Amino acid sequence: ITSEGFNLLFRALRDSPIKGLHACHCGLDSIKIDDAYVPNNLLSLFLFGNNIKADGCRGLAKLLQRENATLEQLHLGHNKIDDEGISILANALQTNTSLKKMNVYNNEQITMEGMKLLLKLVNDISSIKATLQS
Repeated sequence: ITSEGFNLLFRALRDSPIKGLHACHCGLDSIKIDDAYVPNNLLSLFLFGNNIKADGCRGLAKLLQRENATLEQLHLGHNKIDDEGISILANALQTNTSLKKMNVYNNEQITMEGMKLLLKLVNDISSIKATLQS
């Protein structure tokens, strides 16, 4: 599957009852999210083992920033995400109240600076309060 194929599949799932999508080791590098065609019931997205970089994180950020976001799990291990990608995801997660689990393991370009961004997000009390009140 190519990035274009994934984007078409993602659009087709808009009104589907499918709750999980696994697109692992597919060579994905770019993810385009069209706000009008986001899967309404998607709870988990497994994208490990691809070539996702900061540009792909921008697409995922759109998914995480939606007002009615449903995604609870996002698995991004073994990609090519760097500190810029982590910064994009961390900024998107500041207002997200649905995500419960995110994996970014084995993204070797993430430095201690990127990890600090995630730790700051996890330890931010306002994020926790927003989740509890949702």
